[in-house]
Amino acid sequence: MLPKLKFKISSQKDVNTLFAFINDAKYDQGRNLKWAVLDKYPALRKYGSKKNFKITKKEASKFIQKIYRKDEKIIKHNLNLYKKNWAKKEEQFYQLVEELFEKQPWPRGKYITYPTIWGMFPRFLEDKIFQLPHKYRNKKYVNVIIAHEMLHFMFYSHFLKHYPRYKKSKYNFFVWNISEIFNSIIQNSPKWLKVFKLKSKPYPEHLKIVQKLSPRYRKENINVEKLVKDIIKAVPEK
Repeated sequence: MLPKLKFKISSQKDVNTLFAFINDAKYDQGRNLKWAVLDKYPALRKYGSKKNFKITKKEASKFIQKIYRKDEKIIKHNLNLYKKNWAKKEEQFYQLVEELFEKQPWPRGKYITYPTIWGMFPRFLEDKIFQLPHKYRNKKYVNVIIAHEMLHFMFYSHFLKHYPRYKKSKYNFFVWNISEIFNSIIQNSPKWLKVFKLKSKPYPEHLKIVQKLSPRYRKENINVEKLVKDIIKAVPEK
């Protein structure tokens, strides 16, 4: 059965997301915390730096709710627009994924997307939830973001089934690298660009690998296993 993406608003979700960024700072040296939070809201720097950021749930909730109240109409308008725009591409997206993964069933999950005030749009693999920008200049690009996150859910399910050794937490960053490179190559292939029109933007550290491998996969039908093996060879297992 195909999942039906639900669009919901929750300021509490953004509180949880902030603390997820803070927790991840142990592993990414605070990179995401800096990009998503401190660069976007310099006023929050009074709570510390990317490597030593301390804020209480009460303080975080107060800051976030203030923005949600101020931008309430914009958030509702944008989320409704995102929902309508996705409905126009949803069927074609599922056809592309079905063809790519040869009718593999979608993993179980909630499949909910929430707006976020932060400068990055995180996903939560366990329950199949992700976030979208509460404001975004290029509204048409939001469909690319949705496709990107939904594709991640299917990719992780497929990859960990075929490569169970990488389920160990020490491989989380390695698998993340593979998934992002995979998505960039797939989403920028001719068949996907024909549907979504706009290219997916790779992370700077993945650009060389994407540029190297992409020419091999500009054919109509991409073999997932071959692509994954090529990416594994190109990414250091750390």
